[in-house]
Amino acid sequence: MKPPDRQLGARRTWTLGRVAGLFVKTAIPVAILGAAAFGYNALVASKPEVPRRPAVERAWTVETRIAEPASFRPRIVAYGTLVAGRQVSLRALVAGEVVAVGSELREGGTVHAGDTLVEIDSFNYEGAVVEAKANLAEARARLAESETRLQMETTVLQSARDQLEIARRDEERAETLSGTGSMTAQALDTRRLTVIQRQQAVDAGEATLEINRAQIAQLKAQVDRLEWKVRQAERSLEDVVLTAPFDAYVGTVAAQVGKLLNVNDAIATLYDRNAFDVRFALTDAQYGRLLEEGLLDRPVEVRWNVGGTPRSFKASIVRVAPEIAAARGGVDVYARIEPSEDQGLLRPGAFVEILLDDKSYQAVVRVPATAIYGTDRLYVIEDGRLSGRQVEIVGYDGSEVLVRGDLTGGERIVTTRITEAGDGLKVNEQADEPAPPPSGEPTASRSADEAAASDG
Repeated sequence: MKPPDRQLGARRTWTLGRVAGLFVKTAIPVAILGAAAFGYNALVASKPEVPRRPAVERAWTVETRIAEPASFRPRIVAYGTLVAGRQVSLRALVAGEVVAVGSELREGGTVHAGDTLVEIDSFNYEGAVVEAKANLAEARARLAESETRLQMETTVLQSARDQLEIARRDEERAETLSGTGSMTAQALDTRRLTVIQRQQAVDAGEATLEINRAQIAQLKAQVDRLEWKVRQAERSLEDVVLTAPFDAYVGTVAAQVGKLLNVNDAIATLYDRNAFDVRFALTDAQYGRLLEEGLLDRPVEVRWNVGGTPRSFKASIVRVAPEIAAARGGVDVYARIEPSEDQGLLRPGAFVEILLDDKSYQAVVRVPATAIYGTDRLYVIEDGRLSGRQVEIVGYDGSEVLVRGDLTGGERIVTTRITEAGDGLKVNEQADEPAPPPSGEPTASRSADEAAASDG
């Protein structure tokens, strides 16, 4: 049977059955949750009591080093390159065709001082010597002729002077006789005319002598000039053979047999085999420290790793570059390598390691860089706990630092790096770490007075 249609807007009526159904649906979940909570509390309450372990303070295991103030002279390690202490670019001194070259005139060759490198055709230069000598001989002959003529004119002049003296005495006698009437006026005039003629002869002779002396001076100057021409021609003849000025390695070669050379054309580059310098850079700080004790003549050790075998060479600083290497932030320094048996292995451009002594530091403690916290603090152990000390870093020795400050000899410095480091942190020590000797020295355990005495 079809239910009757509900009227729109009619309210639903709550019956007793509907209310009871809703209550049952709500009470069941609440009862389940309450039972679960009651069971959990009962389990917690019945849990056996577990005894708690007392808190234990953690102790860090560290390595230590005994503080031993002493004098240290660390070593500076730098790197540089070998450069030729002396090199020359040989050029042709005379022009001509190359007719011979030395057997060792090739790139990488070895030549000795005085070895012939290049010989240029000498025909024209031999002819120039012959011509210069001939011109000189001709000038000397003319000079000898003029000197002989001068001697002859000198003799003639002396005779003219003697004749003039005789004529004057004759004139004086004639004047005496003329005063007494024993000689006519005509005869006296004749004597006077003779004196004038003799005087003219003397004047002409003296002028001739001056001319001859001037000619001789000109010829002597010409002889001097021609003697220089002869020496110049002989020098040019010697320059057709170019020899090695010193023992050297041969670099770039630009001359071969048959090549026509002009004056100043390049022939070869030579590097002195017995003079090598090493160029390396010092920082501004290193340069300043070394200047305090003197930089020039300071000994340097040069190491070249070649063929897997390091080779050492002694050197000493000889000069400093005239300009600061701003791009590298330092000062370029040159050290001259001392001659040795292995010097024949050296070549310009080799990359080498340089070791040299730094300045001496008095009454400092050397510790690993890991022992420094920040820039001015390290820790020592007091009664099994860390205790901070203020220090000042005054120098470096490889991975070690040199410090001064609130340290007492015999204190145990912590060298292990600890992130949680702080005053009062508990630590355990491992076996003592012996302090390594300074770089390049067998020991550094000298007192400050001993070090000062030895450094002085």
